[in-house]
Amino acid sequence: MNPRTDPRTDPRTDPRHDLRHDPRESPRHDALARCRSAARSLPAAFRCAPPIASARGGLTRRGLGQGIGALTLGGLLAACGSDDRPGATGSAAKGSGTVDFAYQGFRAKLPADPRRVVALDPRTGMEFAVLAGYPVVAGYRLEKGNHLAEKIPKGYRTLEGNETEPSAESILAQDPDLLVVGEEWWQYYKERKLLTQDIAPVLVVGGGFSPHWRRHTEQQLTRLGRERQAEKQLNAYDTRLAAARQEVGRLLKGRKIAVAGAQKPQFWAQTNSFYLDVARDLGMELMFYDPEREPGGGSNEFFGLERLDVFAPADLIILQNPDDPATKAKTWQRLPAVRAGRVAPLNYYSNAGLAFTATALLDELVSAAKLLG
Repeated sequence: MNPRTDPRTDPRTDPRHDLRHDPRESPRHDALARCRSAARSLPAAFRCAPPIASARGGLTRRGLGQGIGALTLGGLLAACGSDDRPGATGSAAKGSGTVDFAYQGFRAKLPADPRRVVALDPRTGMEFAVLAGYPVVAGYRLEKGNHLAEKIPKGYRTLEGNETEPSAESILAQDPDLLVVGEEWWQYYKERKLLTQDIAPVLVVGGGFSPHWRRHTEQQLTRLGRERQAEKQLNAYDTRLAAARQEVGRLLKGRKIAVAGAQKPQFWAQTNSFYLDVARDLGMELMFYDPEREPGGGSNEFFGLERLDVFAPADLIILQNPDDPATKAKTWQRLPAVRAGRVAPLNYYSNAGLAFTATALLDELVSAAKLLG
């Protein structure tokens, strides 16, 4: 089962090296040296491969994912053990002040004006960092279809490893003074002891899957003293929404839409989510919508191949994984919307988010609605 497409297990659905100064003059250089020394003292199965110079002059760790094994980010930092290792305040945060941030049970003292921010997930974490106007220096690769790719600044570095297996040395090498991550990923890291707050302060962003994304955007940015950024992007959303309603409003009248997904041997329908809230803003009449359900992937309603007639009333189906083998089933192929060619793809990267993603999602929903014309 592919965790990227499984709405029940993936934290995203329910779930390289460039210092601005000589690294030898940075306290992080000493930390890295201690980490490498600590790693050499570990059993062979847990050792990292030696650094390999890339053609572009950067540091690569091709063997890290295989060699580090059970050695987690938190474990490596603990092995480094030193009073002067990177702590709760990043080097760039000195003298810039701090802010006490509290939201949905998460509390942290964060730099008010961070200078080297690393986003630890390519959706909510990256989006919030960009929304806040933070100087994002690194994060994981932004895949095709991710609207945030056009928002990253020049000089952005791609971290080694990936969201599920973070590379301690790659993150340390960025000399971050703030890490930003969505709450789903933060929970994933904590449960597996993959990440601690020892590298730099961590901003955990809430509400990435919530139908109350507008409130989450505004409140979190405001608590960081960045209410102007919130107002600017929410106004941009409202402007795009008004234009989108004018564009496809007449096509949506009296039509039923289902927002669904496929993964053999079943399909699911969204009932209460970020995606449905934006679709309702546009004026879509949504099948399966149930505001009483707990928001997120856990609220999805699942159907076996023998029960796909529940989608028969839909005039339009917006489907995640439209090429999944489950869509070859005869019970799917004979649905009226499928036979009429009114199945639009659901972009994984627009399935959750805050104000930036909501605005980008409007464009995708307009394209889907035009299938009704």
